[in-house]
Amino acid sequence: MIYFITENHTLEHDVQTIIQVFYPNLHYYVVQQPQQNGITIKSILEQKKAVAVYYENGIQKGNAFVEYDNTNLSEKEKKRVIKGSIYKLLKQITNICPQWGFITGVRPAKTINELLDKGYTEQQCLRYFIEGYDVTEQKAKLSLEVAKAERDILSKNKQNDMSLYVGIPFCPTRCLYCSFTSYPLTQYQNKVELYLKALYKELHFLGEYTKSFDLKTVYVGGGTPTSLTAEQMKQLFDTMANCFDFKKKGLEFCVEAGRPDTITKEKLSVMKEYGVNRISINPQTMNQKTLDLIGRKHSVEQIKEVYTIAREIGFDIINMDMILGLPQESVKDVEYSMKEMEKLHPENLTVHTLAVKRASRLKENFDLYTLTNAEELQKMIAIAAEYAQKMDMKPYYMYRQKNMVGNFENVGYCIKGKECIYNVQIMEEKHNVFAAGAGASTKTVDIAQNKVERIFNVKSVEDYITRIDEMIDRKKKGFQI
Repeated sequence: MIYFITENHTLEHDVQTIIQVFYPNLHYYVVQQPQQNGITIKSILEQKKAVAVYYENGIQKGNAFVEYDNTNLSEKEKKRVIKGSIYKLLKQITNICPQWGFITGVRPAKTINELLDKGYTEQQCLRYFIEGYDVTEQKAKLSLEVAKAERDILSKNKQNDMSLYVGIPFCPTRCLYCSFTSYPLTQYQNKVELYLKALYKELHFLGEYTKSFDLKTVYVGGGTPTSLTAEQMKQLFDTMANCFDFKKKGLEFCVEAGRPDTITKEKLSVMKEYGVNRISINPQTMNQKTLDLIGRKHSVEQIKEVYTIAREIGFDIINMDMILGLPQESVKDVEYSMKEMEKLHPENLTVHTLAVKRASRLKENFDLYTLTNAEELQKMIAIAAEYAQKMDMKPYYMYRQKNMVGNFENVGYCIKGKECIYNVQIMEEKHNVFAAGAGASTKTVDIAQNKVERIFNVKSVEDYITRIDEMIDRKKKGFQI
């Protein structure tokens, strides 16, 4: 466990976040004085200087500071100098040199886009990251490349544009690393129809409210939407089509098919019938031993079989997800997975770095597993990027998460012209997203004011079913109707 103290400021969250970069997946406690057992870090905001002090078993072992000129610091600059001082200290103490410096935000490309909007040149954007936050040149250039890829999409946004997100929170089993709103069907089978009934009620409300909006993308996520039966999927799509204009030219319609063990030819045919033009088939790894370890109840052969069926039915934009840093996977294992992926040649590839989430089984049983170190993970990331390039893909969206192994990033690659518009919009928050289902988050955007309002649904399936009228009332209040 790690203890920390704040003095003359209340930015406890920011202090903890930067400490986690160097000491991940531990317990963190705010205290009043250095502890006699373990590590304590003290963060002090003084006039013209942010100071960080390192204590080991109550004894001071080191300190660092960052000076500043402005006596009236903005909140953003205050966070920067405080995190910068702790980063400087812990970099000295641990000899760890994080690739992302002390940028802890989840959307680095969004920051670059904001700088470009202010008139910064590309070189000035790079310097902002490299000199201002100690980001490596490689990661700064990645952020810039992603930001430039996003700008063409974002430039077309209009105030009344919208995306629709529909959440299906059920899965056949729960994967080791999963922290999403997902419920195993073995336990929740009797709740599915009740859930869908509540979901349809919310969709009807959203359909009425958004009649004046221009629907651009639809994303059905989860969980695993294909854990529904073919008949249930047909009923769901019927309801959605009755509530929203699915015949609109150029509509992007994505379904997170995800688990190969839930995908059938019949379900794929239903999706095709209703205009789904983008699907995800997510192996996470092409190594059977890892699939077994993480609780994916399907084989590598099933992945290939389902992929072939999807192609035969006519899906010409398929995304596949990989997770780097899975327990007991080596660099060779990742290279094997990427070689197998290259043979399939999907149009999209999303490369995730393992994040150890608080609500996951991996976190609960953390001591039972050996995770990849940062050096090995860096090699894995390089291999994935190399194979993406071999498949004529370039990075087009990116995000980061808390508790990522090695403090790295998730990157979406695609063949030119095959970008997932929804992914870009949800990351950059420049576009209205109306969301239905347990755990779904609606975002309304005022483009002119660069203002985002969020309306959250409850995460629990049971609560969502019993409180669906409340979820609709939340939206009415949020929409001011």
